[in-house]
Amino acid sequence: MTREKMLAALGATNEAILRTKSRDELFQRVCDAAVSGGIGVASAFLPEADGFLRLVASAGRDGTEPTQGLKISVDPDSERGRGLAGVAYRTCRPAVSNDFQNDPRFEPWRREGRGKNVGAGAGIPIVQDGKSVGVFLFFVPEAGSLTPEMVDLLQRMVENVSFSLGVFEQEGVRARMERANRRITTMFAALSATNTAILRATSEEEMFRLVCEAVAQSGGWLGAAAIFLMQPDSDELKLAAVCGQGEELIRELKISTDPASPFGTGLGGSAFREKALKISYDLQAERRNDPRVDQVRRPFGAAAVPLLVHGNAVGVFFFFFARTSGAHEPALLKLMQDIAENTSFGLAAFARAEESARVSRMYAALSATNEAIMRSESREEMCRLVCEAAVNGAKFTSTTIGLHDPSSDFFRIIASSGPYGHRLREIRLSPRPDIPEGQGLSGQAFRTLEPAIANDYRNDPRSIPWRDSTSGSQSGAGLPLLVAGRPAGFVLFMSKEKNTFTPEFVDLLCRLAENVSFALENFDRREEARRANEQVTYLAKYDALTGLPNRVVFKEMLDGAVARAQQDGNSFSVLFIDLDRFKLINDSLGHAAGDELLQEIAGRLQQRLGAGELLARLGGDEFVLVLTQIGTREAAARIAAELLALISEPIALRGHEWRASASIGIAMYPHDGFDGSSLTRSADVAMYLAKDDGKNDFRFHTPGAHKRSVDRLRLETDLRRAMDDKELWLQYQPKVDVATGRISGVEALLRWTHPVLGLIEPATFIPVAEEAGLIVPIGKWVLRTACAQIAEWQREGLVGLSVAVNLSPRQFTHDQLLHDIDEVLNETRIDPDSLQLEVTESTVMQNVERAARVLEAIKSRGVRLAIDDFGTGYSSLSLMKHFPIDTIKIDRSFIKELPFRAQDKAIANAIIALGKALGLTIVAEGVETREQEHFLRNSKCDEIQGFLYSRAVDAAEVPGLVVANHDFASDAPLVPEPVQSFGAVSRRLHRQA
Repeated sequence: MTREKMLAALGATNEAILRTKSRDELFQRVCDAAVSGGIGVASAFLPEADGFLRLVASAGRDGTEPTQGLKISVDPDSERGRGLAGVAYRTCRPAVSNDFQNDPRFEPWRREGRGKNVGAGAGIPIVQDGKSVGVFLFFVPEAGSLTPEMVDLLQRMVENVSFSLGVFEQEGVRARMERANRRITTMFAALSATNTAILRATSEEEMFRLVCEAVAQSGGWLGAAAIFLMQPDSDELKLAAVCGQGEELIRELKISTDPASPFGTGLGGSAFREKALKISYDLQAERRNDPRVDQVRRPFGAAAVPLLVHGNAVGVFFFFFARTSGAHEPALLKLMQDIAENTSFGLAAFARAEESARVSRMYAALSATNEAIMRSESREEMCRLVCEAAVNGAKFTSTTIGLHDPSSDFFRIIASSGPYGHRLREIRLSPRPDIPEGQGLSGQAFRTLEPAIANDYRNDPRSIPWRDSTSGSQSGAGLPLLVAGRPAGFVLFMSKEKNTFTPEFVDLLCRLAENVSFALENFDRREEARRANEQVTYLAKYDALTGLPNRVVFKEMLDGAVARAQQDGNSFSVLFIDLDRFKLINDSLGHAAGDELLQEIAGRLQQRLGAGELLARLGGDEFVLVLTQIGTREAAARIAAELLALISEPIALRGHEWRASASIGIAMYPHDGFDGSSLTRSADVAMYLAKDDGKNDFRFHTPGAHKRSVDRLRLETDLRRAMDDKELWLQYQPKVDVATGRISGVEALLRWTHPVLGLIEPATFIPVAEEAGLIVPIGKWVLRTACAQIAEWQREGLVGLSVAVNLSPRQFTHDQLLHDIDEVLNETRIDPDSLQLEVTESTVMQNVERAARVLEAIKSRGVRLAIDDFGTGYSSLSLMKHFPIDTIKIDRSFIKELPFRAQDKAIANAIIALGKALGLTIVAEGVETREQEHFLRNSKCDEIQGFLYSRAVDAAEVPGLVVANHDFASDAPLVPEPVQSFGAVSRRLHRQA
């Protein structure tokens, strides 16, 4: 290779550039010229999308082409991208190697046995506008022969090629512009001709034919035109018109709107679904198109433009090119879109004319439905006449009316008319959104109270469950029926055509649905008036909740029983039944649960009724039973015991098992009364005797029972004014730490000093306060007073002393409890840790979930919690771990017989051991003897409370006891001051009266 030969090769390259008419020919001539100038092998490469270089031309001195099949990458991370061609392409600069056989960059190709006769090589990039568009690769046999001068000549040769490529590109652009201008001129002529055709047409079919003829006969680039329209019950588009070259082949084309079909992936299916123009400049090479197009012997192009009416695709306009440039021409695309849009406009105009005719028919149908509504004598007849009038007037495939059935998951189909009406009667429609039958137009309209429209029903996902049953329908509308502003049902209209339900048409259907709703409401008002009259008559005599006779009917029945007994000289019994702690159910679980309990108890009592027995509900939780065949106390007592057992059987309320109890009072005719009123009053008084004696029992009326009832009422009256008159006050009983013998806290105890009766025992007035509803305000007063006392002691320097306050069951379930605690803590500003609230075990076990939430809320405020009277309720230490409590108090009933009663010893030890395992403080209350104290100390009980250490004392005495740090364990037991029982109070009240 000499300089002269390379200059000659450069000249040959320039001559080739002048004579060459194509890019590929240019590359081959340059390779040939380079080889004639002394280069061993010359090759040209162009980039591919996969990141490799494709060989486009090659020449060798010995007639061979050693670069054929050469795999070269432009990726710097690939070992095949580090050679001369890859480096030159990436850097846009020449890459040279003068020792090919020892250069590590060529190792991948040497392994393939390539380049055995190559000594040196150079890669020269083809650069345009600063970017590589290809690369020439030159190889020579002699190592070291590619001098800088030689590389410069090769680079000049390639630069001339780059210049020539630019000239080719400019010529191509100019030629394409000329072709585009000629095509656009042709298209404008076609557009003008199609507009004229649209204006002249008197029907859709004529318009399609004239438009296709105008496009095909315009000459130039457009060789043929065709229009395809969707058809009912099919995914394939139907040929509506065709004209132009290859018409026979076009008629055989199959176009589908289904993307899963082999005929739905081409231009037509894609344009229809995506509502956008789709174009191909070489249909033979376009895989997505109909396989039949492959029959065309020469390449040609086509464009598919959707035909849209009201925004919905109704067909496709196909343009077939007589010849194609294969280039993207926006102006040409715009003209094709204009022709399709004008055709769509013509379609919409014809549709409006049809819509106008349909609306006129619908007005007639609306008038007919109004007449049907006026003529109807029943709801069913009205619905049938309305469906028939709508189908006849608007030519629907079916009109269906369904009404909501609260007892079923599905609508009740009242009427359905039309050619496909029988199918609608057989299908199931539902208002529920969570099942397939409820996801259609009827269910949606019912739930949203708005029209539900599907103008392309077959492709609407809401139609999936019913497509087979409604195969003759292409659009549908569901409208709600409202009665008194609430959904009552639906009217469903189905049409054989798409896009039937335009806004104007839907407005008319809404008027029809409103008329049907009005008629239904009228029928309902008639029915409601009839039921109301029956209900008024029923409620005048019977209890609405349980269905039992009410107080009025009971009085009549009891008076009748008295009259018959007087006539026959017989005796009978009256049982007054009152549920125990019923208000606790309402407060803790809600009134709905209370109603459930009353209904269950009423049902059980009704099952027990025998012949001649009368049962009534007097109100609240009070029932009364008249046993007309039971005239002895023994028989009445036996039945009362049976009733108590029946009432106490388990009942499920709100997910919990409950056992109710009742107190029963018994009055005997004629011993306890000669008429119905006196018998009822005597049984009522006897019932209160059962409650006073512990509930869940029965009592007979006695001569002194009435006096005791009056005394209780008087005591309740006095208790109502006790707070206002400052008759209530608190004492505090110390709790002693077993380990240190020191006072660790006190318990606040409520006292009542009656102005006449003196000190009254809490066990006497607390139950009265519970039943009278006074315990909540009294409990709040106790809490406020105890916290105020804590604050006073802390101001006096008595810190670290906790005060325990009892919460009554009703107070614990009261919805203002947390508010009251917050209010008191804010008022007194005490450390919440110095306050301990005590709740009985039976109270928290009534409703475990609610109790846990309330206790967690109290605990979050920093207040300590204790379970009082532990072991007397459910004895459920397994549930105690779910409560955020700090302390459990062993009930005094387990302490009384210690350490002599083995069962009490076992229970006390078990409670202490399990409480310790839960990390709780154990307190024993009611400790009165040294033996009890010794046992509890050895059993590791934490705190002890009882008369062995101290009685309850006034607040003023507490600081002295604490400061003295006295060892109470060495003191003799102190006897508490006596307080009056209810019996004593009752006697004194009677004397006072």
